Amino acid sequence: MAEQAYCVKCKKKVDVKNAEKVTMKNGRPALKGVCSECGTGVYKILSKK
Repeated sequence: MAEQAYCVKCKKKVDVKNAEKVTMKNGRPALKGVCSECGTGVYKILSKK
C-alpha cells in the first residue's frame, strides 16, 4: 500500500508520490512528497518508533 498524507488543497487523505523519508530539525522522522491528485507538496510527521 502506498503511503498516505493529508493534502490541504484537496482537503482529504491522498497517496503520496515520490515519497521520501526525512528527519526534521528536532530529530523527528517525517515523510515528504507530492499529492498524487493535484501535485501540491505534502508532509506527514511520523512516530518516533
